[in-house]
This record gives sequence, C-alpha cells and structure tokens, in this order.
Amino acid sequence: MRPRIRRPGSRLMSRRGLLTSGLLGFAVLAGIGAAPLIGRRVSARLGDTEVRSWGCQYQQIDLAQVAASDLDLIVLDPIVNGERIDVESVPNLRRRPDGGRRLVLAYLSVGEAESYRAYWQPAWRETPPDWLGPENPRWPGSFAVKYWTPTWRTMIAGEGGAIDALCAAGFDGVFLDRIDAYGDWREREMQARREMVDLVRTLSERAKARRPGFLVVAQNAEPLLMNDAYCTAIDAVSKESLLYNLHGAGKENTEDDVRWSMTYLERARARGLPVLAIEYLDDTVTRLRARARLTRLGFVPFFGNRLLDRLPA
Repeated sequence: MRPRIRRPGSRLMSRRGLLTSGLLGFAVLAGIGAAPLIGRRVSARLGDTEVRSWGCQYQQIDLAQVAASDLDLIVLDPIVNGERIDVESVPNLRRRPDGGRRLVLAYLSVGEAESYRAYWQPAWRETPPDWLGPENPRWPGSFAVKYWTPTWRTMIAGEGGAIDALCAAGFDGVFLDRIDAYGDWREREMQARREMVDLVRTLSERAKARRPGFLVVAQNAEPLLMNDAYCTAIDAVSKESLLYNLHGAGKENTEDDVRWSMTYLERARARGLPVLAIEYLDDTVTRLRARARLTRLGFVPFFGNRLLDRLPA
C-alpha cells in the first residue's frame, strides 16, 4: 500500500454568509482557562463504549501495539501490509489491557478514489472512467469522483462493496472521510449535498442491517448536520482543525472560523451526537491550550501528527 499523506483540515468550506447565532460556552474560547482543566478528561458514549481517548493511524500500523494500548477507540486504515485487517483474528484488538472494550473503526473515503486501493486500475490514469474526476493537487493519488453515479455507489455501498467488506472483516464501525467532497462540484453543489446525504444514509442502513450496532462516524462536512436524514444516519461527528491550522501550520483559527463550525456542531450535540476533535499540533503548550478549549466544549480531543503514522498517545 502506498504511504498515505493527509494534511490537516481537509477543507475550509465556502460560507454563503457567516452564521453568527449565539453559542453556549463560546466565551471560553477568548481565554485559556487551562489550569483547572489540565487533568480533566471528557468522554463520549458510542454504542456501549465510553470513549475518553481515541485516535487515527493510517500508516506504519502495528496491530500488536494497538492491542497493547489504552485507547478506547482507534481508527485504522483497513489494509496493513497489503492485507485487509481481520479484526477477529488479532488477539485483544478489541480489548484494552485493563479489560475494557476498545472500538476498532475502519477509514473509508467516500468522496475521492485513491490510487493505492484494491479497486484502482492503472489504466484509469490514461483513460479514466466517466465517474472519475481530476487528481487532487494537494493530495497526490486521490481523485475526485462523481459519487452519485451507480458505479461508485456500488463500489462503496453495494453488494460486495467496501461497506460489505468492512462488516465481514469485523470492524465495529467506519470513519467516513471526504464527505465534504460536494464542495468539489460548485456548479451543482446543492444537489451534490443531497446526493452525499443519500450515499451516507444508504451505506449506514446497509452496514447496520448486516452488522447490528455498526457505528458510522462522519468527518467534517458541518453544513450537512442541518439535514435530519444525515444526522439520523450517523452516530458521531469528527471535526478536524477546529481551533488551529486553517491559515497555516500551528496558526490559530479566527473566531469567525470557529463560530462557523460551532453553529453546526452545537446542532449535532443537541441531537445527541458525540463530537470527536482532531488537532494537528506539535507544541506542548499549544496542545494544552487546545485541550482546555475542547474540553470546555465537551469534545473528545485527539492530537495527531500530520502523517497519522504513529500510534496515538
């Protein structure tokens, strides 16, 4: 499998007029307030598991190290050393050393095709199928897809497709990336949003029918949280770079940036959806500041390196 290179903050979505409604607890973002929070941890219930610590790893995966970790939830690329993970066959992958339950989710991009996946055909670079779009210049090896077409929908959510394979492999759920790919299709964006909602709903229904209790965690794409059908189809939200990195590595986001996302995330919270947060920060003090803010907001934070090639601490 080719090394996966992902950069923080997959998209800063276009704002058709910044939403500025009042937000509970938003005043804490103006200050640090870290002292009483450094030792405090928040949690979120996903299914029957209380998640206090979590993270993602997409490269250099050592399943024995994952099994020995204290993580309550881990998101893994489902392919390790060219083979799909069989969750049931890895000792203690679902069990923490203290005996507690660990959730194991698989990464899945639903809005882009990736040239290092098993479905990829080398000839597509020269003669791409009609559903395959241009390569993403920021993420080499990732290609836009017309995800509303029957071919892609079948590959992701149809008989024998990606969701079926993840269920059969024993994963507890799926971590959906590039849901915000509707922003790639500006000329038909509103329709593209509806089609993404329908794709997420379809794959969620199929997965939960095949594997009861299967979890669907959706990354970014905050505006879709205004759609009731979308919120019903997912079990949790993951938000990348809420506080940092939209305007450069390690740079703090503006208050308007945060407010825009929080307007939607508060709606998710009101519907009972847990919010997981990812920040890509190297500086220890900045991490403490970010943890304090995210904890105040009730989000469960994960601080990752940019390549997501290390076991989360």
